[in-house]
Amino acid sequence: MEITYNEILENIFVPLYGISLLLSIVYYKKYFESTLRYLPIIIGYTFANEILGILIKNKETFQIVYSEGNKINNNIIFNIWEIIFFLYFFNIFWKALEKTRYKKIIKYGAGLYIITSFINPFIQSFVLYPQAYALTIASIVLILSTIFYFIELKQNRQSTPITNDLLFWISIGLFVFHLFYPFIMGLICYKYDIFIKWNIRPLHLSLIVFMYSCFIIGFFRMRYIKPISKN
Repeated sequence: MEITYNEILENIFVPLYGISLLLSIVYYKKYFESTLRYLPIIIGYTFANEILGILIKNKETFQIVYSEGNKINNNIIFNIWEIIFFLYFFNIFWKALEKTRYKKIIKYGAGLYIITSFINPFIQSFVLYPQAYALTIASIVLILSTIFYFIELKQNRQSTPITNDLLFWISIGLFVFHLFYPFIMGLICYKYDIFIKWNIRPLHLSLIVFMYSCFIIGFFRMRYIKPISKN
């Protein structure tokens, strides 16, 4: 029986969360004193959230929200997850970056995201739909954060190769994923027929696989991270 690329993606993206979680625990002693010390929690939460989302999607008896015309709805758990995920990484980059102007951009960007997150539910139900406007703002801020980090890595050349920097690999994964994420979620919200017609889900899953593959590479290549002083 021939296995398609789509089937491979459907079967490997969730295990990659689990592998990332396992490695984050195995290599924890290398970064437990750094700003990334809560990374296993965020990865574990993501892993658990994905499993819960799949249960809601595939088991009609396992539902959190019931809505007329949309019996299966798991958007609320992902909307909550996104807020925690984005704010966590905003905090990580704010602490990791050195230049004041970069920190200010992240700070104001995070503030704009929080404001948008309060407004978005008046446009799209927080319970029933992805928060497209809020996640677009958050993605832009996160992309900028990774770019700032790349710039500082290039300017502050150290004896340790950047390929041994865990946050470097995390940044690559976040950067590539969030270049496409707002467009994918925009299609899901407003042009779902195009999302289905163009078969966008494999692209979405490929981006997840890429991002967490970067995390995994980062864990394998990382060296001990020195504690970062509070700013």
